[in-house]
Amino acid sequence: MTIRTVITYTLIGLAAIGLFSMLFYSPGALLRQILIFAITAVVIYGIYRLIVRNRNGGGRAEDKAFARAAKESKRRMKMKQPSSPSSASPKKQASSKRRPFRKKSANHLKVIEGKKGKRNNRVSS
Repeated sequence: MTIRTVITYTLIGLAAIGLFSMLFYSPGALLRQILIFAITAVVIYGIYRLIVRNRNGGGRAEDKAFARAAKESKRRMKMKQPSSPSSASPKKQASSKRRPFRKKSANHLKVIEGKKGKRNNRVSS
């Protein structure tokens, strides 16, 4: 056994002895101490959650946006799948219906009008 395990077991043993002696000699003080510990733990956990939530920019709005995007994606994937599968196996079906690779149109991209003709010379400014 290493020295670290010996120290750990010794501390656990002393804590157990202290807990049992406090339970037999002053149970009210033990209950009060457990209550204070629980309240302190809840307060520290609340502060920790508050800090983590502020660091992540709220978190809730991002979670809602992610859930909405996942729902839309599932709906889209469901629409792409055929409603009644044919008797042919998926492997055969994929090989028999090969389509040539087609570039998708980028409908979500938008051209922003601006000063396209003017050249920006950063050296002179």
